[in-house]
Amino acid sequence: MLISRPAIGIDVAKDFCVYAAVSPNGTILLNPFKALNTKKGLSFALGEIKKVEDAFGSKPAIVLESTGHFSQRIVHFFLKQELDVFLINPLISHSIKNSSVRKVKTDQVDAVDLAKLFFTQDLHNTYMPSEVLANLKTLSRTRFQLVEQRAGILNQLIAAIEQVAPLFPKVFEPSSLTALTLLTQFPAPAEWSKTSNHKAIIEMLETLPRRGKDYAHKKYEALLDCAKDAEFTGIQMSANFSVIQIYASNIRFMDAQIKAIDGEINKWAEQLPEIALLKSIPGIGETLAPLIVGEVGDIMRFTNAKQLVAYCGIDPSVRQSGKFVGTRNKVTKRGSPFLRRALYVAATTAIRKSPNGSLVNSVIYEYYKKKIESKPKKQALGAVMNKLLRIIFSVLKNKQPFCLITPEQQVALYQASRKKAA
Repeated sequence: MLISRPAIGIDVAKDFCVYAAVSPNGTILLNPFKALNTKKGLSFALGEIKKVEDAFGSKPAIVLESTGHFSQRIVHFFLKQELDVFLINPLISHSIKNSSVRKVKTDQVDAVDLAKLFFTQDLHNTYMPSEVLANLKTLSRTRFQLVEQRAGILNQLIAAIEQVAPLFPKVFEPSSLTALTLLTQFPAPAEWSKTSNHKAIIEMLETLPRRGKDYAHKKYEALLDCAKDAEFTGIQMSANFSVIQIYASNIRFMDAQIKAIDGEINKWAEQLPEIALLKSIPGIGETLAPLIVGEVGDIMRFTNAKQLVAYCGIDPSVRQSGKFVGTRNKVTKRGSPFLRRALYVAATTAIRKSPNGSLVNSVIYEYYKKKIESKPKKQALGAVMNKLLRIIFSVLKNKQPFCLITPEQQVALYQASRKKAA
C-alpha cells in the first residue's frame, strides 16, 4: 500500500518527549527536538507538527512506543487533537532497533526509527474508548489490584496470627468482619480474657455476625480456650501484636475502598447493555462482567473471534523449523493480563458445581470433561477459556443473551442456518 503522508516518531520519557518527522521516502523533515510534557511543551510540539502538515499537505501519523502510564497521557493528548495515533508494542520496536549492525541508542535515533516504522509495518490506529468504557476499565482494574493486595495482606495476617494464637483460625475465619474488628481492637490473646474487655467483646460477637446471644457466648468461650492455649504455645511478643493490628486494620480499610469502587463501577455499568448480556453467561457475574466489558471495549473493532482470542493472549504460539513442528506450544500471553485473569476465574467457575449439587454450566462442564480425556487439566482449562471467549464474542456481537443449549442442538441450529442461507 502506497503511503503518502509523513510520520511523527515520539520517544516518550517521564518529563519530556523527543519528536522527529520523516517523509514516506525516508527523508527527515524535522530534525529531532525535545519538548517537555507540559502545556507549553505540548503546545510547541503541536505547532511543529502543524508546520509539517502544512508543508506536506496532509496530516502526519503519530507513532510512539507503549511505555506504560507515561505514554497514555501523550496518546490521549494527540487523539484529542484528532490526529491518527499508532501505539507500538515494544516487542515490535525493539526488533527493528536491534536489526542494525551498529549499536547506536539515543532518544533522537529512537524517535526517527519509530517514525520509519509507520512505512515498514502494518500498523493499526490506537483505539480510544468511550468515556463510560474508559471509566469502567480503570475502576475494574483498580478493584482487581486492590483484591490482589488484600489477599496478600490477609496471608500475612494469618501467618502472624498462627505465631501468636494457633487455634484462632479454627474459632473465626480470619477474613471475616468479626475477626478483623476483634483483632483491630484487641490484637493480644491476653486482652481476650480480661474482665474489663468481656462486655465489649460479647457485644461485638452479638452485633457483627447477627446470630444471637447463644452464638456470641459459644464463640466467646471458644475464644477464651484459644487465649489459654496461646499463652502456652504461642509467641507472645508485642511486635507480633502490633503487626496483627496493622494488618487487620489495613484489610478493613481496603474492604471499605473495594465497596466504594463497586458503587462507582455499578454507576457506570448501568449505562452499558453489554453488562447484562455477559451476566447471562453462567460463570460470569457482577464482578467479572464489568471487567471483561472494560477490557474488550467496543466489540465492533474485532472482525472475528480469533482476533479477540489473540487480543486476550490465549492463542497458541507456533514453533516450527524445517521438518520440526512443535506440539507443546504455550499460549502467547501477549494481550491483556486482566482479561486473561477474568477468563480464568470465569472458566473455573463454569466447570464447578453449585452448593445444591447442580452444574453451573452443563455444556462447558461436559466440554471440559471431554478435553481432560486427552489433555492435562491446565490445557483443558485453557481450552475452556478459549471457548468462553468465543461465546462472549458471539453474545456481544449479536447483542443477544446467552442461551444454554446442548452440542446436538447447536449442530441442528447450524445446519438449519446453512439451509436457510442456501
